[in-house]
Amino acid sequence: MTDLIGKCDDRLGQDTIDLIFREQQNGIDLVLGVPLRFGIGFGLPQRDILPWIPDERICHWGGWGGSMIVMDAGRRTTISYMMNKMGPGIIGSERSAEYGQAIYDALAS
Repeated sequence: MTDLIGKCDDRLGQDTIDLIFREQQNGIDLVLGVPLRFGIGFGLPQRDILPWIPDERICHWGGWGGSMIVMDAGRRTTISYMMNKMGPGIIGSERSAEYGQAIYDALAS
């Protein structure tokens, strides 16, 4: 996605990319039971659930067991965490949060 955002060639137009970051829904997800914000196809920063993700032009999604993907358009960075041992978590986990925070700390220095 970072490449798509950066180049915006025939793969995705800028209007489509902008839709990813335009809030479409904000509230308690009826399946997961947690507050989430959604653009088109991705979650958007929600400090209540993922405080380590800055509230910027960033989209994300997590998976059962603690996996997490974060695409940060402003920093042209993608963070991906896929665990080798299932752990608790649907929208990331403590492990993915620690890795993600460490990466953002490194980017800030």
